[in-house]
Formats: sequence, C-alpha cells, structure tokens
Amino acid sequence: MSVAEVAELLGGSKVLGQRVSSQLKMADVVDEGLPTVSLNRVKLALGLSDAELGNALGISLKTIHRLRKDPGRHLSSSASDRLYRVARLFQLAVEVFEDSEAAREWLRSPQIGLDDRVPMDLMTSDAGSREIEALLMRIDYGVIS
Repeated sequence: MSVAEVAELLGGSKVLGQRVSSQLKMADVVDEGLPTVSLNRVKLALGLSDAELGNALGISLKTIHRLRKDPGRHLSSSASDRLYRVARLFQLAVEVFEDSEAAREWLRSPQIGLDDRVPMDLMTSDAGSREIEALLMRIDYGVIS
C-alpha cells in the first residue's frame, strides 16, 4: 500500500490541492486539515453510516451534518488524522484481501486476532490501529492469527 493509494482514496490531488507522493507531504496535508469531501469519499468507500463514521473520527453526527453542508470546510487536524488512519487501514485491508468488499466486511466484523473486537471500533486510537495493522500483516504473511 502506497501513500499515493491512500491519497487517491481521500480525493487525490484535485481534492487535496496537491500531489501527495510521500508520508511527509501527507503529514502536512493532515495537519492542515483534510477537506470535507475526503470525509464523504471514505464514507462511501467503506460503506459506513454517518454514525459509524462519527464514531471512528470521534465527532458527533451534528458535526458531520454541519461539515457536509459546507464542502469548502476542512476537518480539524485530529479528525483528519483519524480519517487518514481509517483510509490507510482500509487500503491495507484491500491489499491483503485483494478485494474491497472483503476488506469492508473484515473491518466491520469481530476478529479472533483482536480478542473478538471489531477493527472499526479500534481505529479510534493509535494503539488500536497498530494492532489492526499487525494482524493484517500476519494474515498477509500467512501467520496463523
């Protein structure tokens, strides 16, 4: 999974306002705040409800609705960081399972390798995200998980 693939999921250079070809550029874009269009693109790609998306980003439904009404706005740096995390882990899951639908299903189902926790519920923290990433890497390398 490349940073360019994650950037494309977030809207590519047209939405992000620049070509993102490195993690450092992505860090700058995330720190500045991702455009609200990126929010909708990730929501559609993962097939999430507004409630699921709000939970993953740590923002309320009212905030999501307010952001959607003003497509020119940008997310806060913390919400952008969480949105980037969701997009990155989804892209990693797509790479591992070689199928978008399988990745969506895996991210929304309890996983034995995560003590029967749902990956989407763990994405709210860096520690949880690292566990998801580690499990996906074990699956990719064929280690029993």
